[in-house]
Parts: sequence; structure tokens; C-alpha cells
Amino acid sequence: MNRVQVVGPDQIHRLWSEVEDWLDKSLQTGSGECTIEQLKALLVRGAQVLLVATCEDDKLTGAMAVEFCNYPNERVMFINALGGKGVVNEQTFSQVEDWAKLQGATKVIAWAKESQAKLYKQRTGFINERYVVEKKI
Repeated sequence: MNRVQVVGPDQIHRLWSEVEDWLDKSLQTGSGECTIEQLKALLVRGAQVLLVATCEDDKLTGAMAVEFCNYPNERVMFINALGGKGVVNEQTFSQVEDWAKLQGATKVIAWAKESQAKLYKQRTGFINERYVVEKKI
């Protein structure tokens, strides 16, 4: 059974070598909004939060970087990077959602490629509300 834990900013440097590759691969699916070095800096200064999943023997199985955005009608937890093995499943995400609720979140959002979106939908109950498109100007 995976267990989700919050990693404080003071512990990022200690765990970084174990989660960096997972998070970096996730960032590669984006459009260059953030580099892995910039993500680390955001985590260290507390602008984003690192969550890790561990298995029974406390071995890390995955990680995600999240941030909260406040809107007039919602507090959104946005998953900026996610990676590892067996992280996107109901058991793990129910823990993430419970923690997010304790932080006041009313919604969780993540960017995903089509194959990743299918995984989110099949294993964690996410739904397609809209598509995100972008254009550099």
C-alpha cells in the first residue's frame, strides 16, 4: 500500500536525488513553463509543495509537485509535475485529495497528454472538463 507524505522545504535537498528524474520527465511534457532547477527552487522556498509516495518498506515510489491557486469561487490544487511507478491510482490519489481538502482545496487540476489523461480518468476518477490549448506570441 502506498503512503503519501508531505516533504517540508527543509527536506527537499535530502530527497532531491531520488525524485528529480521523475519530476524532470514530467516537466518535459510541458511547454517549458519551468525547468527542473526552477522547480527545485520553488519547492525549497515553499512556493510549491512536494508530496512523495512510499511503499510498505518506505521506499519511494513516486513524487508530485503541487501549488495552490485561489480564485473567487475555488481553491485549486494544481499538479505541476508527477512521476514514479504506480502513483496514479485510486489508493494514492485518495490520500492526496484528503490532504488537499485539509489545505482548503475544492478542486484538483493537472495538465496531461492524452495518454496521461486516460490514466488519470481510468484510475483516479478525473474527468475531461475542457481542453487546454496554447499559442506562443
